[in-house]
Amino acid sequence: MDVVTEVGKIINIPKEELITKGMLAYIEKEIRLTESELADIRERYDVITKRELYNRIKDKEIESHPAWEDYIVWKNKEEYINDLKEKLNDIR
Repeated sequence: MDVVTEVGKIINIPKEELITKGMLAYIEKEIRLTESELADIRERYDVITKRELYNRIKDKEIESHPAWEDYIVWKNKEEYINDLKEKLNDIR
């Protein structure tokens, strides 16, 4: 018997439901952690939006390095969050 089945029996939840709940919890946690990373970037540059960061770099109000890298990270993290939210909706 696999561990997921054993845990499901212990807590009286079918294996499939346990896997689904585990996936939901993992995705929600991953979204929270990623949003926290974005909050760190916002705080670092004292900006609210990715566009504001872009404009401040472009206007040379902020040193371009490492701000450009953080801007790219921000774009990628937003896409990551959107992908996770899509999967979250699919699971629910």
